[in-house]
Amino acid sequence: MSKLSLAKGLGVVLFVFVIFLAFIPTAQAKPFRSEMEVYFNPLFGTDPSEPIWIGYIHGDLEGTMTFWATGPDPPKDIGYDADNALGYEWNVHFFTEDWIIVTSLGTICGIDKGCTVSANWKFRMNGEVTSATGAYSHLVGHQVHMNGQINWGLLQAIGPVNIN
Repeated sequence: MSKLSLAKGLGVVLFVFVIFLAFIPTAQAKPFRSEMEVYFNPLFGTDPSEPIWIGYIHGDLEGTMTFWATGPDPPKDIGYDADNALGYEWNVHFFTEDWIIVTSLGTICGIDKGCTVSANWKFRMNGEVTSATGAYSHLVGHQVHMNGQINWGLLQAIGPVNIN
């Protein structure tokens, strides 16, 4: 066999190997599915630098979860009654937040944007992981989805937290 035909043969083998590798599925990070149970922080009403919600997360992630309101500024609520000096008469409230989950294996920090509907006090928000440490450091950039129900009688918000 000549050197030229050997080189062509190796080229074909290499080409087939590269094509084969292209079709092997890449490993996906396991999604995290948990439930949050957070409580409204009454100090937020007197000091907006205080967290607005503080509580726990259970499931694939076990630890504490804290939220800080960051906006939007200016407010973008729909159904606002301009005659109401306190501004509480809205139908849909839009918000942005920073949040942190602290576990024994590391921390996960992120941002989200969402809305709350005053007719049923359901909320929905989407965001992303902006920083993480320990066992969760690979989650930076992953999407986060949360939704649930606010129970103002208990000053509580509960619902699923999904990090994909």
